Amino acid sequence: MNLAIFGGSFDPPHKGHVGIIESALSALRLDLLIVLVAYQNPLKAHFRISAQKRLAWIKKVCEKYDKILCSDYEILQNKPVTTKESMEYFKNLYKPSTMYFILGQDNFLQLPQWSYFEVLRENLCFIVFNRITKDCPNTDSRKICENFAQKHNINMQFLHFSYPYASSLIIQNLEYYKDEIPENIRYDVIESYKLLHKV
Repeated sequence: MNLAIFGGSFDPPHKGHVGIIESALSALRLDLLIVLVAYQNPLKAHFRISAQKRLAWIKKVCEKYDKILCSDYEILQNKPVTTKESMEYFKNLYKPSTMYFILGQDNFLQLPQWSYFEVLRENLCFIVFNRITKDCPNTDSRKICENFAQKHNINMQFLHFSYPYASSLIIQNLEYYKDEIPENIRYDVIESYKLLHKV
């Protein structure tokens, strides 16, 4: 069994997330893609929208795809969860022959600083997509990642997909970026963030 995990806050889900999901389904021979909604990203101080609502949004976005499970595993822990904990949970549950973990280039280049890096390196193949932002411009991303993987002995494949907008940028100006929110959740997303500004 080939299994991939794509984790994130999805605060909110946007067309970049959809593109990553579609690219992974197309490029990898997957039996299951787990979209894993974080209760709390350990690298972020707080979330804006409740975990259950973010899960409901991404479920609605993914309902048209086969071989996808939108998981509440981390939400049910009711605390920040390390990638190692989630990896071990799904590894024990599904016993995959190959286990992928999908992440952006910016996070991949910080991987040696992650908790339990050696354990993750032994168990996962990292699928890395390009993230073009002002902090991470469009350079030769594949070569940079391949050299980094070789230096740190990481099993890595490069996914040819890039998307220029982070969730944080989109919600700063939702009216301007509203088309980046999938249509079937757009109204609820916009109204939910409007309510936050009124509190």
